[in-house]
Amino acid sequence: MITVLVAVYNGEKYLKEQLDSILNQTCKEINIIVSDDVSSDGSRAIIRSYAEKMPERIVPVFRSEPSGSAENHFLWLLSQADDDYIMLSDQDDVWFPDKAECLLAKIREMETDYGRDMPILVHSDMEVVDEELHVTADSYFRYQKISPERNKLSQQLVQSNVTGGAVMINRRMLAYLKQVPEVCLMHDSWMALIAASFGKIGWVERPLYLYRQHGGNTLGARRADTLEEAGERLRDGSRARENYRRMFGQAQCLLDLYEDLLDETQKETLRAFIRLKDQGRFIKIRNMVKYGFTKNSLKRTIGQMMFM
Repeated sequence: MITVLVAVYNGEKYLKEQLDSILNQTCKEINIIVSDDVSSDGSRAIIRSYAEKMPERIVPVFRSEPSGSAENHFLWLLSQADDDYIMLSDQDDVWFPDKAECLLAKIREMETDYGRDMPILVHSDMEVVDEELHVTADSYFRYQKISPERNKLSQQLVQSNVTGGAVMINRRMLAYLKQVPEVCLMHDSWMALIAASFGKIGWVERPLYLYRQHGGNTLGARRADTLEEAGERLRDGSRARENYRRMFGQAQCLLDLYEDLLDETQKETLRAFIRLKDQGRFIKIRNMVKYGFTKNSLKRTIGQMMFM
């Protein structure tokens, strides 16, 4: 029914807590694939222990070669997965007991409205917590000033509002993820682009899990539109430019992989976005506005105009 894909790399500190929260879901028709990306800590021993206790529910995968990044690891797992519904899990979060049940109800509601042949991605809000699970923000959407309603292809190209650990997809959506892009910003931004292009995106506004922030996170949540965040982005212009390079790369991958399935408007949107990287400042800003390639706040859009 539901398969949860857990990507692990040196996650021994929080892995047990996360696996327990998945096993304790109110929805019991859940299997778990736990993939270790050549960890050097005790993660593999923890995975073996859980798999030995519950072989009917937990499938361990021990990679012999590292994938190189969290996004590559998740994209590989998605390319191998096969079930009616798929969820993703980071190694350090904690799920609320009804997370799977709520997302399943939402995705089935959308399948009733649009049909089971429609690729569907649903996601939820989350609470941002520190290392000891103390709440620092009761809504990730509000903390990041992200609107889950911004689901047009033009909007997802410049700012994804989907977080991988919050996601459930149906089988039809999974079929589009069997091809792995050569370049992507993150696995969840790639999933959002696919859903915006070929399917539907839905969301549950209630937080359904604890999104843990700590020193070992690959990516962290920072409060949006603060002076601190703005200053950090200005100081780290090279990282912003690298992110935009990858955004253009994943847009090109979407066009290359699915050109035969995209409609003419979508293809023109993608080509217009890709052309931005070679345009002068004035033309670039004009086309950003023309095609709707803008972020969800004025401050972020100004930053985008500076570094894109």
